[in-house]
Amino acid sequence: MKRTVYRGIGFKEAEEVVKNQKYDRSELRDFQNGVAAKSLFGPGIYLINDAELAAHYAFCHAEVEEEELAVVLKQTVHFQNPFIVNYTYSERQLKKDALSWKFTDDFPELHSGPDSLETLKWVGTIIKEYLLTHGYDGITYHIDDEIIYYVSYHHHQQITGIEFDFVFNINEVKKQSV
Repeated sequence: MKRTVYRGIGFKEAEEVVKNQKYDRSELRDFQNGVAAKSLFGPGIYLINDAELAAHYAFCHAEVEEEELAVVLKQTVHFQNPFIVNYTYSERQLKKDALSWKFTDDFPELHSGPDSLETLKWVGTIIKEYLLTHGYDGITYHIDDEIIYYVSYHHHQQITGIEFDFVFNINEVKKQSV
């Protein structure tokens, strides 16, 4: 399976990514105003099929990195055997199946609260381990009929043709939204 996908990041990182044709940083990231990009499915590169939504991520990355320029990168992702998450097999079901697989008898208690980000990372790592053990090389997550997220677990082999799609100044966007 081959798809054209997008990822929004800050300008400096985008220059390095395009030059090296690879990503060096996964998704987990805290932004301003309590917003966070969370890697629900474990470490990997998170991509989306919608350039406009990728621009929202780009804005947040540029803002937290104190850059004026944000970038939406366009690339191709190649999967041999992606796991499909959608309305028939949900994120919740995947989480349940992965935890049941990992902890057949002694199921740990999941915590929420101040350490919930650590719990989220821990569960995400288990989900990734579960999927890789079962022969999947990433995830195709159908949020709805139009929005699809992709998670690449072997991004150095799976993501090719990384290029700038568009660049914008976040300060100009801020002025227009006032």
